[in-house]
Amino acid sequence: MPMILDFYKRLIDDANDIVWAVDIEGRFIYLNNKVSEWGYNKDELIGKPLLSILNARQIENSPEKGIEIGMNGLNEVEVVDRDGNIRKTSLSTSPLKDDNGSIIGTIGIVRDMAEDKKLQERIADTERLASLGQLSLGIAHEIRNPLSSIKMNLQILNRLIPFVGDTKEHFDLALKEVFHLEGILEDLLSYAKPLKLKLKQMDINLLLDDTLLMVRSDIKDKEIVINRYYDNELPKTLLDEDKMKQAFLNIYLNSIQAMSKGGTLCIRTYRERELQSNSTDMDGIEKRVVVEVSDTGCGIDKEKLKFIFDPFFTTKPYGTGLGLSIVKNIFDYLNAVIEVNSQSGKGTDFIIKFPVTNI
Repeated sequence: MPMILDFYKRLIDDANDIVWAVDIEGRFIYLNNKVSEWGYNKDELIGKPLLSILNARQIENSPEKGIEIGMNGLNEVEVVDRDGNIRKTSLSTSPLKDDNGSIIGTIGIVRDMAEDKKLQERIADTERLASLGQLSLGIAHEIRNPLSSIKMNLQILNRLIPFVGDTKEHFDLALKEVFHLEGILEDLLSYAKPLKLKLKQMDINLLLDDTLLMVRSDIKDKEIVINRYYDNELPKTLLDEDKMKQAFLNIYLNSIQAMSKGGTLCIRTYRERELQSNSTDMDGIEKRVVVEVSDTGCGIDKEKLKFIFDPFFTTKPYGTGLGLSIVKNIFDYLNAVIEVNSQSGKGTDFIIKFPVTNI
């Protein structure tokens, strides 16, 4: 019996939502570990009123005047975390009863609605981009054959007719634009086609260095300083070598193109750590492998930052706007997460987190 009770206690203690119980006077008698992620020490909250973590202004303006103790309910409630930030939450309540069935308090389950909203946005983005990908694939196939015919005939004309002067300049420009269109089509096909991954355990530090060699001439031309801070104790990660090089090449090129001469490109790897409840800053569970690529370039405006992974969005005068869309697509297939922090005029930081799979 004690083992069963301990098992159920651990289920609630480690739940992904905040679970609490209050007595008939509305004072905390139990909180699970999740509350520590909101900055609170659960032991310090025991005995304090539930209202101490709710947004008092919302309670005052609510027609229900708060939460009824001992009643079933489902409400949208604003919870204030330890830093004073207000979080919109969904609160489900039910009566807490003793062995005789008498109501002695309330059980509450709090879910952060921001997390649900992010999930809904990701699902909507995935569906929207999948539809766009199918449309792009159809357009690319329709254009590719006539474009190949135009290129072939231009190349034949170039061999047969000795163009000179302005005529040659116009002809070369036409041929250059055909090659440019071919590049756009290749990006479209690369973005729209389902990826076929060839996964193997890889040293991510070595992969980053190998990809860096592909841009060494660009780095030399711009006199860019490279700083590398690698964790040499990282575990090997399950990756597709070619797709990873394609993704990091795109990120490197974005950073290089954003910098003027003498900029700095910083590449860092480390193991993410998750703090356990009641732990010190030095303790924790090792989680994902993280790669950070930072530059000292022009940065991205806050208004534009949320669009950078959208297909065809570009701030460059000569680009397809598909580079970072392809990057995100590759990382999505690998169950990796990519985040971007940027400040206009100061630089951009790409953060990629890879799951660690033991096989």
